[in-house]
Amino acid sequence: MIEFIGDELTNRSEALAIFGIIEIDQITFDQIERCVTILKIEVDRDKLFDELINVQSTFKEIISYRESLSDQIKKYIECEEFIHKSSTPAPDHQQNNSRVRPDQLWAYVLSKISPYCEELKKLLRFVYSIPCSNAFTEGVFNHMKHARTPSINSMSIEAIASELKIRMNGKMNCDEFFSYVQNERELIQCARGTQKYKFKKSS
Repeated sequence: MIEFIGDELTNRSEALAIFGIIEIDQITFDQIERCVTILKIEVDRDKLFDELINVQSTFKEIISYRESLSDQIKKYIECEEFIHKSSTPAPDHQQNNSRVRPDQLWAYVLSKISPYCEELKKLLRFVYSIPCSNAFTEGVFNHMKHARTPSINSMSIEAIASELKIRMNGKMNCDEFFSYVQNERELIQCARGTQKYKFKKSS
């Protein structure tokens, strides 16, 4: 049984690996069909074939532009934080594409196509909703250990959740945050208030 499960996971990983590359024009329809079969997704395969051809044609047009692919996607998502930055310099022929995330590439290419590729979209939603690891979840629990301790246990669940959101999503350093809150009177009042606790402090 364990060997069977291992083989299934290996087959699934190998099939889904095509969505981890950025050379969309190199993907064959047989590979797409294999993913659909393994994931047991109901799609119209004729439409899926047409959509793949359309996507690959659009991809070839996009990479022919003078502007690098990474710069195009950066403008599309309007935020540099979503682009992977590698400390290792890439070879010249990979320089333009080395920082491109495949999921963002697919989103960008699909945004260039009208009408939208509904069948391919079903597959992509399924593929990119599968987490590759539980590292992010473990990171949240690690932060929670510092937010709620045996000596700090009076905060409400809502307050702890808010603190974790700030820890995980906040981009300001301590100095920047200190400068920011100086002009936020309402925020300071809330921080000094008792609504973040389950019960009111006794005076």
